[in-house]
Amino acid sequence: MEENQNQQLKRTTLLTVLAVLSFIGGGMSIISNAFLYFYNDEVKQLVESGALQSFSDMNLNLDLLLSISKDFFLLQALTNILSVFGVYLMWNLNKAGFHFYTIAQIILLIIPKLYLPGLPFPWFELSLSLLFVYLYAKALKMF
Repeated sequence: MEENQNQQLKRTTLLTVLAVLSFIGGGMSIISNAFLYFYNDEVKQLVESGALQSFSDMNLNLDLLLSISKDFFLLQALTNILSVFGVYLMWNLNKAGFHFYTIAQIILLIIPKLYLPGLPFPWFELSLSLLFVYLYAKALKMF
């Protein structure tokens, strides 16, 4: 019976693909937000001096970075850590990770509205979060 139970608790391909994508996206977000938190003054100086504009051929308006509180980046990084922790738990077939991940995704949608109320509603981010939460829920029903 124990052997039967171990065979049933295998990570599905869907869960593996979702987790890898989430580890990559969450990890990159943690790194970028942590960088912007710890080097906030330096980034603001680069934006003010126009050095970032000459670095890139693209015509980017980075003035938004000047008005964002550094706490925004810290909250984003910490919430992404919570999200990645949830994915780690799901990777190890612990369904509690789904709740950590889902709560983190909701918080990640709320934080920009609190710090940047002038931005349009994040429809793309909402759609992507809903898709991943739905697919995680579907994958977790399989084990």
